[in-house]
Amino acid sequence: MIGLAIALSLIAVGGAGFLYRLLVGPSLADRVVSLDGLLTLIVTAVLAWGAFTRTGTYLTLGVVVALVAFLGTSAFARFVEGRRR
Repeated sequence: MIGLAIALSLIAVGGAGFLYRLLVGPSLADRVVSLDGLLTLIVTAVLAWGAFTRTGTYLTLGVVVALVAFLGTSAFARFVEGRRR
């Protein structure tokens, strides 16, 4: 229980940093990278909770969120690349 509390508090601190960069980020690329990092931390938190409760459903949820995050980041990267031309 203490390990989960420590892990989730560290994830929350990292999430606050990514959220700050998402809101303040000087460029669109900074915002895209911070959104990807934030989604990665969300997946990490879901998987930590799944390990704590020993429920396999959270593993499936983590994989789905990770796939959506990857596809979203890829789409944003194509959008940013297209804006530079």
